[in-house]
Amino acid sequence: MSKLTLKRESLSCTNPLYAAHALGHDYGVEKLAKDLFQQPGVMYNKLNPENDSNHLYLRDAIHLTDLADDDRIVSAWCHSRGGVFVKLPEAVNCDEELSDQLLMISEQMGIALAEIRDSRADGVITPDEFERIGRELTNTVREVLSLKAVVSSQVRELPDFEERQLAGVIHTTKLSDPLIGSETLTKERTA
Repeated sequence: MSKLTLKRESLSCTNPLYAAHALGHDYGVEKLAKDLFQQPGVMYNKLNPENDSNHLYLRDAIHLTDLADDDRIVSAWCHSRGGVFVKLPEAVNCDEELSDQLLMISEQMGIALAEIRDSRADGVITPDEFERIGRELTNTVREVLSLKAVVSSQVRELPDFEERQLAGVIHTTKLSDPLIGSETLTKERTA
């Protein structure tokens, strides 16, 4: 296909070159060429996955991703390598965000399972249905990996036993204390 006949296809891009093509056309090839200080014809050729004369280099893909603030290229690249791209939350500091992420996982899992159920309704899963199932399962994996990021933002070092005892979080009791059963040597207070 030439630069003039290549049309933007609406497909779920799992090929980074096709993702770059779609992203470039959504952003605007003329605008992109201007922003990257290149000739529009060269940019059209770079974004054409069927063109062998000009190549979209990694630097170009990075600039395109940053200019358009769009992760389609990196997402497609991750998919082609057997992975998924997960955008990490900017800052997570509260339990409410953890709860929200757990709800997002449940919601997305429901969407994926409904897609499987609907696809199996006639007893056959077609290739198109399988592609939709795969897309929803990949979205579910993204949400689970986002949960990992949310949880990791809440990780704190636990002070050792002596530091907690000095801070008054732990106090020791003697076995001879008549109010405490013999099975309890230390007790942690909730702060």
